[in-house]
Parts: sequence; C-alpha cells; structure tokens
Amino acid sequence: MNKARLGSADKILARGLQVAIVVDFDEKNNILRATVHGRMSGAILLEFYAATAKYMASHPPCRGIFDFSPATEFEVSSHAIRELAAAPPAFPAGYARVLVIPKDFIYGLARMFQILSEKTRPELHVVRTMDEAYLLLQVESPQFHPIDFHL
Repeated sequence: MNKARLGSADKILARGLQVAIVVDFDEKNNILRATVHGRMSGAILLEFYAATAKYMASHPPCRGIFDFSPATEFEVSSHAIRELAAAPPAFPAGYARVLVIPKDFIYGLARMFQILSEKTRPELHVVRTMDEAYLLLQVESPQFHPIDFHL
C-alpha cells in the first residue's frame, strides 16, 4: 500500500474519527479510487455514496475502484445495501466500477448490492484483491494522486 495514502488515513483516524476514506485519482487510466480505513457504518456509507454522486456530476466520467481491504469493521445493514441499490448510480453507464472486498463478512453484502443493482449497474464488479481490480480494468502501472474530495 502507498505510504502517503496510509499516512493520510492514520492522521484522520488519530483525530478520533472511526473511519477514513482516502480518495485519489489516476489521470492516465481515468480511475477514481476510494480506500476505506477503519470502521464503516451504514450512515457513513450512504453519506459517502451521496458525495461520490455529487463529485461525479461535476467531473468528467471515469471508472472507479472502491477498496475495502483496510476496513476493520463494516456495520452496514442489508437495509442500507438495499437503499444504495435503489439509488441512481453514482457513475455513468459505460464506466466500470470495482469493489475490492477481501473479507468474507463484507463480500457477501457487496455481492448482494451487485445482484440487487445488476440492471442499473451492469459494469459493477466485486473482486477480492487490488491486483484483480487492476487486471479487470487493464491497468498495468497506476499513478494515483490525491484529489479534493469532501463528505
């Protein structure tokens, strides 16, 4: 993992917050990446989804990676997953989104989201590792840089 990304998350978590979401962008490969560190709740997930939709509406279309590898807890109900699946997609049609979910307890909910939203998000994929995500998106040497993104 990139030390700058980890350092940024550590600073946020050190301030007493339970979750840090580090968002960066790879201009070369046109990928927005969000990495979740710490404890994700349903309320924070819904708030982050709304912020992502707002960001996407004001920027050119791109692909997305949402990395839950560093997440330590995932306190999100199936009701919140259904609510997300019913919401309009944050990313436009034709742009792949990949959820990186190595932990079984999160993977099941991610697959539920994928199945519930397969008609509105056919480009959504769920994988176990970042290497799988890069392979799926045909990315060989990602070059992510921090962006201005606020919840």
